[in-house]
Amino acid sequence: MNKFALTSFALAFAVLGQAQVFSNNGGVGDNFTNASGTNQGELVGSTGWVYNNVRNSGTVGIRTTNPYDGNGSVRFEGSIGPGGASSKSDIEYLVNPFDFGGNYVSTGSLGKLSDLVGMSYRYYRDGSSTNEAGQMMSGRILIDADGDLNTISDRGGLVYELAYNGGGAAPIDTWTLAGIGGSTNLWNFGAGMTNIFGGHGITLDNWITGNGTVDGDSAIIGFSFGVGSGWGPNTMFLDDVAWQLDNGVTNQTFQHNFEVVPEPATMTILALGALAALKKRKSK
Repeated sequence: MNKFALTSFALAFAVLGQAQVFSNNGGVGDNFTNASGTNQGELVGSTGWVYNNVRNSGTVGIRTTNPYDGNGSVRFEGSIGPGGASSKSDIEYLVNPFDFGGNYVSTGSLGKLSDLVGMSYRYYRDGSSTNEAGQMMSGRILIDADGDLNTISDRGGLVYELAYNGGGAAPIDTWTLAGIGGSTNLWNFGAGMTNIFGGHGITLDNWITGNGTVDGDSAIIGFSFGVGSGWGPNTMFLDDVAWQLDNGVTNQTFQHNFEVVPEPATMTILALGALAALKKRKSK
């Protein structure tokens, strides 16, 4: 059985553990923005997650505005566009992220592209969005095409978008599950990454088995989720990101849930509750 037969739905729910990714700030959470046209980023603690590629007044941050699971989710907003110098913002999981002129790049690998079983995430398109109806939260597999991390001119990504997977309008004001598997159509970006089949709508299986710049030996250097770059005004949300890697020796599933860090007072109450419970057990 092809390992890519695992559906995005199975990937989303067959996770034994879950990593909580907390905002940098308490209260309502984070709101990273950058008015300039030069990409800028900010680390989300030491989690490996980064607010990245933010420009032209795009905003991104883990906030309490519209949680899917828990008290938070990642909120994105773009106000400038469509076309030209439009708003842009992403959140990315990078391996040992390095500050490169204010934006961040990956300095390591999670494994080979051929190791990827699948990836899933939940997105929410707010009804206030006036960008094209088919535009929703893009999911991207970030790769180094030749697998050599010492050469960076061949870095880029494979991108999931609704337009190349059934099309139609993105659901409004509801949390929706999206996923990437072997039969999912992806398009590519990045210097030195030749689109070996000459267009959009190439499946992940095709990318892995294709005889071109991108193949199964390409290194996965992270995952990216975001909005903008030519869009009109929009508000989007992201939560419950998961991916599974299987190299034939180890099979690992990772799920990340975004939460707003508790206020100090709340943390104190939780700590006191835990201490009281411990004392009660000892007194028995």
